Amino acid sequence: MYKLLAMDIDDTLLNKKRELTDRTKDAIERAKEAGVHITLATGRSFTGAKRVSDALSLKGPMINYGGAVITDIESGKPIFFEEMDSDRIIELLELAREIGIHAHIYRDDTVISEFRNEWVKGYTGILSLPLKVDPDLRYKKWTKIPKVLFMTYPDHADELIPILKKKYEGILKVSGSTAGFIEFNNLGFDKGSALKRIAQDLGIKQSEVVAAGDNTLDAEMIQWAGLGVAVDNAKDSIKELADIVVPSCDDDGMAYLIDNYILPSIK
Repeated sequence: MYKLLAMDIDDTLLNKKRELTDRTKDAIERAKEAGVHITLATGRSFTGAKRVSDALSLKGPMINYGGAVITDIESGKPIFFEEMDSDRIIELLELAREIGIHAHIYRDDTVISEFRNEWVKGYTGILSLPLKVDPDLRYKKWTKIPKVLFMTYPDHADELIPILKKKYEGILKVSGSTAGFIEFNNLGFDKGSALKRIAQDLGIKQSEVVAAGDNTLDAEMIQWAGLGVAVDNAKDSIKELADIVVPSCDDDGMAYLIDNYILPSIK
């Protein structure tokens, strides 16, 4: 019997047009009525994910910043927060500068960027996030920063991720999320560790947890869950980790998952 469903947002719960379909909303509502806890597990900030949470009328915890933060949906306050080391943040910002790609950080769900460029304007515009431009970004000591995000073209990100994973092996978690995004989190603080914490707090067994995603930022929670799920549009490496592969995000994969695996386990 499955009691907890954790879903990545972008390219998993939402389709490629960033839409939440009626079919998926209906399936989630039926899962909630059956007593299933629904958790969003995203690289987004709480502010960036709140529109989706509100559309589903969710309560309880939400996993943000790739697992560095767990937020209480009703209060909007962090239940858990893992901050990155300031020197490591500066190192990453300098690295992005050296290789000529955009990087930014987050403080209290505000995006902080050294420049106001097309990358950060598009990002904050889509997610309706506040933006602060700080020309001294690389020269300050930063606290309460949950992650660093690099942004570049999708093919370039695919080339860089294995290089950066090797560079920071045993030091940082380096992941892909949305196409062109490279995410940096503290090692050991990922969607899997956050999902484990939530399940324990809810008194739910590992075998009763389902986790679904599409990219390497989702790897740990897919591996940890009793049922690890990849959507058909997922990276091949994620499909290999998953127990099952469901239809793509454009074909309402989460609705299929709920109707064919989660609800039948309850009946």
